[in-house]
Amino acid sequence: MLIKTFKASTATQALAEVRQALGPDTALLETRRVGGRIEVLAAAERPRPVTSRPPANEIGETSLPRNVGGIVEAGGNISDSADGAAELYEQLRASGFAQELTQRIVSLARERLVQRQLADPQLRLRYTRRVISGLLRRTTAVMAANTGLVALVGAPGVGKTTTAAKLAAHALVEQRGRRVVLASADTRRLGGAEQLDGYARAFDVPFYLVREPNDLARIRERAGEGGLVLLDTPGVPRADRRGLAALAMTLRGVSSSEIELLLSADSDSATMADVIRRFQPLEPGALCATRTDETVRPGHLVSAVARARLPLRHLGCGPDVPEDLEPVDPNKLAAWAVPGVAGGMR
Repeated sequence: MLIKTFKASTATQALAEVRQALGPDTALLETRRVGGRIEVLAAAERPRPVTSRPPANEIGETSLPRNVGGIVEAGGNISDSADGAAELYEQLRASGFAQELTQRIVSLARERLVQRQLADPQLRLRYTRRVISGLLRRTTAVMAANTGLVALVGAPGVGKTTTAAKLAAHALVEQRGRRVVLASADTRRLGGAEQLDGYARAFDVPFYLVREPNDLARIRERAGEGGLVLLDTPGVPRADRRGLAALAMTLRGVSSSEIELLLSADSDSATMADVIRRFQPLEPGALCATRTDETVRPGHLVSAVARARLPLRHLGCGPDVPEDLEPVDPNKLAAWAVPGVAGGMR
């Protein structure tokens, strides 16, 4: 492992030097202010677990087969079908896919593949990934470059503060010259706002507290035209209707496309569906999945996203800022959700 320290007058310059010297896959171990300068401790060629990120794309761009727009109950008894279909059914269920989505995918495979193809583990795998990629492509969104605000909402402990810092770091590196502002409405959790303030000082960007609804409008004005405000919000537990109502007041005047709901990908699909239902009054326009590096059954995430019919915008795949966040690639996500198994599927 190569570990180096970079010093610059601003965090933006330091991060740019890190990327130039060590490449895009560099890990940031520590960021701190020393005197009037920023020091960044970075490491290259750090080994990662196989499941820490969705694997590289293994299939080409394909169009979605017809009739795969949503999840519907498919007829027929899978257990009475050919071995290939039964193996596919078991593989998807073992990966956490909901029963109705599994049945729909298997039904499409039986309809579109001849028996020889269905019995071939590799052909069956590639086709399944194409179907899932096509489904995800309809529920995938990229954050527009002209987005003026991203408000991160979700349950407690889902990673909103870290995600805000990751988004800020990416914006500073990839959109040089753009004014980035960090803000926090998390005055309920001890140390919540202080943590984001620490990131703001490390990145050399403004930080503001949002204590009342009008504060957010003033922060937007301070960011200016073309600026980006990244807003951290307090986690809202189950049954906390008062907390959700207070958050709705804070976000009054914020458009749906500016609200991103975070889901913990290592939860089961029922839990994720409950989170989506609870935060529906806020009308979030996009989803972000965190903790994908801790996910054992990724089919739960795919099933929840398919049910929600909300765009999935970002994947958080670790604790490090800024590298452990990436935009969603449907092909990579499908390959991660349905891994290959030596000797066929099981």
